[in-house]
Amino acid sequence: MGAALSVFVILSVSVFLIRLASVALRITGMTDDSARFQALSAFSGTGFTTREAETITNYPVRRKIISTLMVIGNVGLVSVFATVVVSLVQTDGESQAILRQV
Repeated sequence: MGAALSVFVILSVSVFLIRLASVALRITGMTDDSARFQALSAFSGTGFTTREAETITNYPVRRKIISTLMVIGNVGLVSVFATVVVSLVQTDGESQAILRQV
């Protein structure tokens, strides 16, 4: 139960951070759609090469926002994996306990 709660909290914080970055990008003058898409692609690490992405690299504040979001996205991914691994290790290999965790 604790692992599921941890994953839920991590995902909730991730969604919040993407929205926060999207708002920060909008404050710098980006459109709603572009800001949302660029924040999501930076957080997920996909990094599409578009004209919009070029506008981010040419603007220091946007570059800082996106750089921070890239690092936080990787930390969130590692946290989810660590939570899942720890929850499965705590089962001591019992198939019933593993099924309950999953």
